[in-house]
Amino acid sequence: MQKHLTKNFVLLLVIVLLGASFFGAVLSPVTGQTIPTAVQDKTVDILENVMSVDLSKYALELKIAPLDGMPLSNNDRKLTNLIYTLTPLEINGENSAVTIYFMVEKDVVINYFVSVTSPQVITTTHYANQYEAVKGFLEKYQTHTNIDSKNLIAMLEGVDLTKDTTILKENIKLVLSTSSLFGEQTTLRWTYTVNGADYTVLDINVDAAGFVCAVYDSRALYKIGDTAINISKEQAIDIAIENLQSYSYDMPDGSVVKDFKVSRDKVEVVLSTSPVDYELRPYWDIRMMLDEVYPGSVYGVTAFVWANSGEVFSYSNIAIGGVINSDNLANHSDSGSASPDFVLMVGAVVVIVAVLMAMVMGMMIKKRCK
Repeated sequence: MQKHLTKNFVLLLVIVLLGASFFGAVLSPVTGQTIPTAVQDKTVDILENVMSVDLSKYALELKIAPLDGMPLSNNDRKLTNLIYTLTPLEINGENSAVTIYFMVEKDVVINYFVSVTSPQVITTTHYANQYEAVKGFLEKYQTHTNIDSKNLIAMLEGVDLTKDTTILKENIKLVLSTSSLFGEQTTLRWTYTVNGADYTVLDINVDAAGFVCAVYDSRALYKIGDTAINISKEQAIDIAIENLQSYSYDMPDGSVVKDFKVSRDKVEVVLSTSPVDYELRPYWDIRMMLDEVYPGSVYGVTAFVWANSGEVFSYSNIAIGGVINSDNLANHSDSGSASPDFVLMVGAVVVIVAVLMAMVMGMMIKKRCK
């Protein structure tokens, strides 16, 4: 593990520096905070009965819960992060502490993962291979969530978990992808898909030893609303370009930038979904490249158009160095413009950045002490 981390040290440092500069304004650890008992019970149940962690081998400590109350969208969504440290009762050799992170929204555990720097977790259950491990995980996980996973398990039949593949059965899409960034791991992503748009997701990451080390699950958090695609891709492009004439953004000096020119052959469109009051709806994500770079280094504009009604609910500038949100379109909706996966990813990245920063500092201090 130590050799592997050394190989990736430069990559991790880059991630830390980029993440720290981007998220520095919102990362503010909270101490002395009271976490609801029901939330703690749910996370401990996952530790013991889903992850099969042998808690008799560890001293369990809830160390910190940063970012509670952090607004994630226009709908005032809030995310609570719980960080557990599991310290072995018998410490010898490489038997060191394990750090596990949980993300909770509306009392629903929507994400958890084991720190990449943690050692192998001591478990009460062992499986012969990855297939049996994933199947066993899903069986235990459905007991915890009360969401039937039999159809997800059935899709694994005859699938080689060491190869990238995509399977579509009725409204469920399963995408398998392998990675060796932090050891040999396989990601399995089941997505509920309707009319080409992806809605709720169960995403798990299993290592070569058969341990499920990361989970993202939005199925209990979101309802699925109107899935109708009444506006075609071409119609959505027409709507976005037409409404672009009414769009403008302000510069710090008070000047207004408007009258954008865009070529239709420089437009990229993706069908996606976004939550409104925790109900997912389909929309067209339309990225229009402009004829020139406008003030503020803006070279493109993104329009979000509801796929059922054709209403433009948000515009954002695509600028060198990032995306500048600007919603100066008259009569646009106040609905959130970020996809649910992106919103939760932001929270995850904040935590990961904090972990990596701590890891890098620890390695630097360790090096100085030698």
